[in-house]
Amino acid sequence: MKFIKNFILILLFILPISNSFGAMVTHIQSATVSDGGANHIQGIQFNKNGTKMFTLNNTTDGETYTHINEYTLSTPFDISTRIYAGANERCELDHGGDNNGSYDLEFSSDGMKLFFAEGKSSDGADFDKVFRFDLTTAYDISTCLYANNATSNLDSDALQNGSNAGDVTSGKGKNRLQGLEINDDGTKLFLIFHGFSSTFAPNTRLLEYQLSTPYDLTTISLVTTAGIELEGETANPYSIRFSANGKRIFSVDHNLGSQDVTQISLTSAYDTSGFTIDGTVSLDSLKSTVTQPRGIAFSASGLKMYIGNDKTVGGSDTIHEFDLVVPLILLQENVLQLQKIVSERE
Repeated sequence: MKFIKNFILILLFILPISNSFGAMVTHIQSATVSDGGANHIQGIQFNKNGTKMFTLNNTTDGETYTHINEYTLSTPFDISTRIYAGANERCELDHGGDNNGSYDLEFSSDGMKLFFAEGKSSDGADFDKVFRFDLTTAYDISTCLYANNATSNLDSDALQNGSNAGDVTSGKGKNRLQGLEINDDGTKLFLIFHGFSSTFAPNTRLLEYQLSTPYDLTTISLVTTAGIELEGETANPYSIRFSANGKRIFSVDHNLGSQDVTQISLTSAYDTSGFTIDGTVSLDSLKSTVTQPRGIAFSASGLKMYIGNDKTVGGSDTIHEFDLVVPLILLQENVLQLQKIVSERE
């Protein structure tokens, strides 16, 4: 019992610094993921037990296309034990449309659906979309089949303007979708947009959407009472990720010179109407080769963080693994509850 009490006291001591959680992050190892001609890693995900890792890649070999590679991990969540599953196990993301820039990767909570975002790499309106592919077996991406997308009017005023995150500042062509998340029951979709104002200042906005039919992207509507403006925190967002309990969001900044992860705490799970921006951690200060971060994922325990990185000249796409001092899903109310339990048992 004394051990538990001491453990709680330690947590209480270090918990306040979670608001600047860079002090809680340590680089552990890196692994290359350029198999099958993969280029520009755009998203990372694991199955629930960490025995499979998936990477979203844009590949160029005469033409541009997008696919998802699968790796098996002999030790769960240990990227050094990865084995490429091969071309027969990959998912070719053929949705019958243009292959614009593809970003981020997310699975449904049961592993039967996968999602990715698409935003045109050059200026252009009405190119922002979210796509859903269905799987016949959970986390078996070789069975992926295109299902639907979040319509061609995602850049419309009705789905862009009027929320707490603010409006598009300089036209649809300056607004690019680069990250997504979805809640556990498929009724809420969260999208982060990279935009520029007339003065070329970043206009980053995290928007919250309602899906009236779970996981059906065609039933999307903007939640105007929610949303977060991140202009001062994330200049060029590449991927977002929720903590396991839905009370924290993490956003990766791909901007040259400020390769950061921003942490945001929510008042209520999967609800961006109330939030606190905790702070950022500098990735290049933790590992100098993290110069082009794309994609973010966490282990099931929340004690490991994974960041993707573009290949360097003559190099390969890479995933970096970081250890965290305490799970980032651990909130103050959890500690207070543990304190109460210990006090009652003494």
